[in-house]
Amino acid sequence: MIIIVVPLEALHLCDLSYNTMKLLLTALILTLSPYMDRALPINYSTNNANSTMAIEGTSTLHDWEMKAEDLQGTMDVDIYENELKIKELKLVVPVKSLKSGKGPMDDNAYKALKETEHSNITYQLVRVKEISKLSEGVYDVTTVGDLTVAGKTRRLVIPIKAKVVQGGIELSGATAFTMSSFDVEAPSFMMGTITTGDKITIKFSINYN
Repeated sequence: MIIIVVPLEALHLCDLSYNTMKLLLTALILTLSPYMDRALPINYSTNNANSTMAIEGTSTLHDWEMKAEDLQGTMDVDIYENELKIKELKLVVPVKSLKSGKGPMDDNAYKALKETEHSNITYQLVRVKEISKLSEGVYDVTTVGDLTVAGKTRRLVIPIKAKVVQGGIELSGATAFTMSSFDVEAPSFMMGTITTGDKITIKFSINYN
């Protein structure tokens, strides 16, 4: 086993930002992991500036899309040798952060999602079903988690790709389901002359750092 000792005065901790310290910690763990007896957990939070989430659907008039402007999440991971183990994963999306660029459509969507009673859409990881390494720092992960929409919770299996990036981890993927499975009535417009399809697709690329 190799032990590396770094004098504290050489680190100038007071001069380092929180993100810089986290980046240095991640690099140190990756460097020393072959000599460690166990993994060290790291906690990350969502970086909105480098994250995207879009909800896509259809209607009798045209396809539509709403983008999430606020993603609030945390993730605990273990990095050990060439392994990545996701210990905990949470995500909160405020319903009113979903924007289509069309005010009336947004208002109908908020109503359908029962925003006044349930202001957030939430996801909580239950377990990682399978994980396989594709290349250095890139993994295919099959997750099992609880998604809560409009106050109703369903357990979903969602495949994602996890990529170790500078200062954190990027999770990307897509999943599809019906709004009716969450007891959400598909919104309609113009006195019901335009109706939306029941099936929606969520596409995401979320940076945790």
